[in-house]
Amino acid sequence: MKKNILLFCFTIFFSFSCNSQIHRFYYELTYKPSTRNKEMKNDLFYLDTLENQSVFIRKEKKETDSLLAANINFNPTFSSFGTMNFKVVKDTKNMTIILKDDLQAGVLSYKETIQLQWKLSQENKVLDNIKVQKAETDYGGRSWIAWFAADIPVFDGPYVFMGLPGLIVEMEDSANEYHWRLIGNKKISQSELQTETVMDGEGLISKEAYIKNKESLMKDPLPVLMQAMSEVTKDTKAMDNMRQQAEALKKYYQDNDNSIER
Repeated sequence: MKKNILLFCFTIFFSFSCNSQIHRFYYELTYKPSTRNKEMKNDLFYLDTLENQSVFIRKEKKETDSLLAANINFNPTFSSFGTMNFKVVKDTKNMTIILKDDLQAGVLSYKETIQLQWKLSQENKVLDNIKVQKAETDYGGRSWIAWFAADIPVFDGPYVFMGLPGLIVEMEDSANEYHWRLIGNKKISQSELQTETVMDGEGLISKEAYIKNKESLMKDPLPVLMQAMSEVTKDTKAMDNMRQQAEALKKYYQDNDNSIER
C-alpha cells in the first residue's frame, strides 16, 4: 500500500509540475561511518530542487542552520552534528557544485566542476513501483551504481551526483558502505529553500586545499579552535577546556573515519 501511494504521489507530483516550483525529495542514507567496525547508521537528507539548481543537505544540518539564522541559542553535541554535516549546492545545467563542510572546528568551502562519466546499462528493475534503469560511475575513490527513473524529469540525485536522464532513486557504492534510497517527496515554499551564502570567489578554496586543510584539522583541531579565542580569554581554565574539546573532536573523527570520498 505504501509503495502504491509513493508511486501515485510521484505521478500526480510531476503531471502538474512546472519549472518555477520547488520540489523536495527525501533520501534515506544507510552507511558505515567507521573502518574499524561493521556498525551501520541511518540519516535523512533533503534534495530541494528549483529549475537548474538544487541543495542537498542532511535534515539535522538544515534544522541547525535554521536555528542559527533565527539567532536561537543551542548547544549541539558532536554526535548531533554528525559526520554528514555538509551542504551541496548544485548547478545542474553547468555541472558545478559548491560544497560547504561544517567540521565543527571550522567551515571549509570549495567549488568543483563535476565530471561524471556515466555508463548506462540496459538493465531495468522496479523500486516502489517506479521503473528504474541502472547506471554506473566512479567518483571520490569509489565505484557507484545508480538506479534512475526516466519518468521523473529531474536530472539530479543525492550528494554531488547528477546528469542522468531522470531522477536517481537509489545509489550505492560497490563496497556496500553507502546506500541512498528515495523515500518520498513534496512541494515546498520558496522560503523553505536552503540558499547558499558563499558566493563565487568569496571564502572558496580549491578542492585540493579543502582536502589538505580537512585532513590537518581532523588530525589536530586545537590550532583552529584557538584561533577563535581572543587573547583575553586564553587563561589556564579556558585553555584546558579548549584542549579537552580538541581531544574529544579528534577522537570523534578517528571513530568516524570512513568518509564518502576516500
